[in-house]
Amino acid sequence: MRLTSFKSAKFIFSILAGSVLLSPAAMAHDFWLQPNTFQPQTPRPLAVQIMIGHLEDRTQWTLNPHRVISFRSFSAAGVTDQQTALSETLPSGAVRLDALGKGTHILTIETTSAVSELSHEKFNAYLKEEGLTPISDDRTQRGITDTPGREIYSRRGKALIQVGDYSRDADAFVTSPLGLTLEITPRSNPYGLEAGAPMDAGVHYRGAPTAGVTVGLIRLDNDDGLVAVQKTDAQGNVSFPRPAAGSWMLHAVWSDPLESDARADYDTIFSSLSFGFGK
Repeated sequence: MRLTSFKSAKFIFSILAGSVLLSPAAMAHDFWLQPNTFQPQTPRPLAVQIMIGHLEDRTQWTLNPHRVISFRSFSAAGVTDQQTALSETLPSGAVRLDALGKGTHILTIETTSAVSELSHEKFNAYLKEEGLTPISDDRTQRGITDTPGREIYSRRGKALIQVGDYSRDADAFVTSPLGLTLEITPRSNPYGLEAGAPMDAGVHYRGAPTAGVTVGLIRLDNDDGLVAVQKTDAQGNVSFPRPAAGSWMLHAVWSDPLESDARADYDTIFSSLSFGFGK
């Protein structure tokens, strides 16, 4: 991974495009939710784009509701199924989300699996860049590093949206895993942190804290791209300084070998946690 350094409102149905720095081998795998604002001052409809890609080829995901397993919002008051918003998009292609109440909300999306096959050169480079050492080790042990890489992949996205002023009342659900297959969960509500304070997060795979997962901190509203990267410790945790301003995400990928599956050799999941701060 190549790292770059940090660079230092009315409602519209559009959003800033995201930026992710990845190799061509991993093209279009990164996936995240980006509302037109992460911090609306009052409850109001939001335009939410579902984004995929990387720095050189970021784009809006072509929405196919049949590829979406779930689209939900969580708050201190409970869970709301938002799948009706997928039936008709705005002219920009974004999803129109009805006004959320005051407080912190988590918007989540899960997709079905698709199949990918890459040449061994591209697949091995992709494994190295994403830090998928279990798959690299598996291919080495099986003596198949010079064969094409076949995987099924699916996506999990979470976005933190703060409506109005921050309150600690939301922290309990914000800092608890929601049951996604691969999930990045903040240890403290980022909206309750000062800029520069430690922003801790945990990674869970199938409900268990997972060590050795590569997590990237990525800026979404300019060309900074990937600005920092860490691997989860033995408890599945990472820590980054809370950014001062802008739109951001934490991104992670994990994979398991598949046995007796004619489609692919590995099951890969891409996960993101997006959020943003005003100046």
